[in-house]
Amino acid sequence: FLLSGHYLFRDRYVLDFSTRWDGSSRFGPENRWGLFPALSGKWIISAEEFMQPSEHWLSELSLRAGWGVTGNRPDYEYLYYSRYNSFGTNYTDIPSIKPSSLQLSNLKWERSSSYNLGMEISLMDYRYRLVANAYHRRTENLLFRNQTIPSSTGFPNIAYINAGTMDNNGWELEFSTNRMIKTGDWQFDVSLNLSNYRNNIVALDENVMNSYNKDFTYTNGTYLTRLQEDNSFGSIYGFRYKGVYQYDEYQADKPDATAPVVRDEYGNVVFDAKGKTIPMYYAYGTANAYRFRGGDAIYEDINHDGTIDELDIVYLGNSNPKLDGGFGFTLRYKRFMLTPFFNFRLGSKIINYGRIYAENMYSTDNQSVSTNWRWRKDGDLTMIPRALYQSGYNWLGSDRFVENGSFLRMKQLTLNYSLSQKDLKRIACHSMSFSLTLNNIFTLSKYTGADPEVSPNSIGIAEDWNRTPRSRYFTFAFNIGI
Repeated sequence: FLLSGHYLFRDRYVLDFSTRWDGSSRFGPENRWGLFPALSGKWIISAEEFMQPSEHWLSELSLRAGWGVTGNRPDYEYLYYSRYNSFGTNYTDIPSIKPSSLQLSNLKWERSSSYNLGMEISLMDYRYRLVANAYHRRTENLLFRNQTIPSSTGFPNIAYINAGTMDNNGWELEFSTNRMIKTGDWQFDVSLNLSNYRNNIVALDENVMNSYNKDFTYTNGTYLTRLQEDNSFGSIYGFRYKGVYQYDEYQADKPDATAPVVRDEYGNVVFDAKGKTIPMYYAYGTANAYRFRGGDAIYEDINHDGTIDELDIVYLGNSNPKLDGGFGFTLRYKRFMLTPFFNFRLGSKIINYGRIYAENMYSTDNQSVSTNWRWRKDGDLTMIPRALYQSGYNWLGSDRFVENGSFLRMKQLTLNYSLSQKDLKRIACHSMSFSLTLNNIFTLSKYTGADPEVSPNSIGIAEDWNRTPRSRYFTFAFNIGI
């Protein structure tokens, strides 16, 4: 059911409201229906009498505010029912069946309450237009899919669960022009959009957190996964990579040279009671330890206890970009129109798994050319550890493989030509145009992977597994109106 209304008073005060009452058979009878209201208002300040002195340059100035609730439902049908499947083994020659899913009678609508505040200003007969918007969205009863549950239930997972509450905050900015520069047969306009958002986990079901927050596996190429309240999705945790040990043993005559010995918080070498240096270890599990050697990776010993373990894992950044945006311009000359568009992203962090497996020198896989600069003998100064076949811990999850995913991409370039009315009359057509569009022309980025525009995984972390990057392609279009 839907109810909506619009009210305009004196051409300057606008009020809109709506209410949806939606039902879904994917929920049980007690939670089947959801009420989703919305209310927004707009004040056109430029229409006020006291603004008349500025009407020759101020085309529009308005403020708006809004609030609304939206709902989200599961993708699967029949969640409210317990379903059964035939079982492959007969009992006393009689076919048998077994439960295939749990009855989710308490599942609820995922509800998002949004508040937004915006402004719009247009100048010089709408030649310049700026739109700004800030929002806060709280999502309750978060729907998480295929969550692990205790095996004592007889099922490996549950299709859906209402898991918690999350906040999203952000802002958006748009700027555009109309006839910014117009002289003779030439016209030039620009457009720009910027956005920023942050999410925060307000509350999360303990079982969901436990399913993601598993114990650190102490293996190469893995990062500690953590979902925490008062933190964001997309957070990356791992060791801090500090380079490669130059020497196997401490060099007293070269105090600044690196060797796998314990140092205090000031960088001074620590000696035991007999005046000997204390070796650095990587502790994995309760009874296993690996002694670092020359050519091994250096991981920062955060607590200076001489052991690299889970206590030395730190926050390495977040995959959510600090700024997203795009810009372009439109250049017109007579019947021709040229429109390039760029998009960019700043401040996102990516785990480059393609680089991890191309630089680990752990197996017989093809390796990157950068491994030619690996450590080979005492004294070598390099950032690439030694080659160790099926041994060592030189490629643990660390900031060595967490890269800045900032980029600038020329997303699209379109050249369009439209026939004049004179030419159209000759061929008895209402309209006709031709266009050529080039896509993904080039990308500027310091990211070493194939494509910095990486999609996040289920908990918001951008992982690059060296998939095929976006292809460059072109399209030709012919439009005719009769």
